[in-house]
Amino acid sequence: MRSENDTQGLGDRRLRVEPGTQVLVSMPSMQRSLSLLPRGVTGNVVLVSSTPPATVERRLRERGLAVERVGLVPVTGSEPEYDGPLWTSEPVVPDDLTGLSMRFTSALGALDAGHGWVLFDALDVLAMYAHQDRVCRFFDHVTTAARDRTLRGVYTITGDALDDQLADSFARSVDRVVDAR
Repeated sequence: MRSENDTQGLGDRRLRVEPGTQVLVSMPSMQRSLSLLPRGVTGNVVLVSSTPPATVERRLRERGLAVERVGLVPVTGSEPEYDGPLWTSEPVVPDDLTGLSMRFTSALGALDAGHGWVLFDALDVLAMYAHQDRVCRFFDHVTTAARDRTLRGVYTITGDALDDQLADSFARSVDRVVDAR
């Protein structure tokens, strides 16, 4: 695994990711993975996020990205009110890793092998609600599924929100670690 600091376009807050590569990015608080997605991205995108769907839609539009190409798996304790063009699965509570795995696996079906993106910015939330060992196994499952389909994967954590042991465990499941703080 390779670690890097601001060497692949992070100065402009974008990350270059080759098909099949899984990247863990340490972000400043309040920064989300959508900011790393390149403009003009090709292929569909699966986003797992605790950000409300209406906010995700607004951020996609602000970045000039096609809303209809993004599928959102909401991680939330409540039913989000949303009636827009963004495809959303049923929401899942942060400690229901089985339900999240089922929704994630279903959403992957919308991605063509070698041409899609997985963006995951709810890792910190999962770590707050579910046992760390379960979260690590789940994360390994997610990165393996994306890698097996030659999908680009970007998974964000908030800089210092996780202890070193958990961050190291996450790092073992990816191809590259980037500090974008």
